[in-house]
Amino acid sequence: MNNPDPDSPFDKLEANLRALGERVPDLPFSGILLCRLVLHLGREMAAGFEQRLRPFGLVEAEFRVLTTLFSQPDGVAHPSDLCARADQSPANMSRISDALVSRDLITRVLSVQDRRRIVLRITEQGEDLVRRLLPKLFVSLRGMLAEFSEAEQRLLISQLKRLHANLEEAHKQTLPEQAE
Repeated sequence: MNNPDPDSPFDKLEANLRALGERVPDLPFSGILLCRLVLHLGREMAAGFEQRLRPFGLVEAEFRVLTTLFSQPDGVAHPSDLCARADQSPANMSRISDALVSRDLITRVLSVQDRRRIVLRITEQGEDLVRRLLPKLFVSLRGMLAEFSEAEQRLLISQLKRLHANLEEAHKQTLPEQAE
């Protein structure tokens, strides 16, 4: 098992939060530390993913849309369906679609069943790119999770899903009145 770096940003963050806790007695230390760690990990993971995709002319959101189309049995989806599956806004989906169409990784046509709807389809070139890239990305993922057993990974997934559900519920609650 790897030992954490004693000079890691997490140690400095923790020290800062402890100092803040001395000035704010009811500081929810563990909650703040957890949020900061999740945010930091998300940024670091996204940066690493972007770095690995950059030589292929892709950003993470584009690759996510490509893999989502690739995962469909016929390689086809409507942009509105892709928004939810690839976690993208409609405006961003339009931008991503434009970029992928311009590189011949997907096609965009009007639906035969409903001419008001657009259909996106991954091209053979897009499928080839996904097949080439995924194994390269698996290497770094496996390295990142090397010291976690399958059971630990499932537990972490379960706990993060609970955290996400709680976050969504907390967002529904009204905020306290702003101080005047």
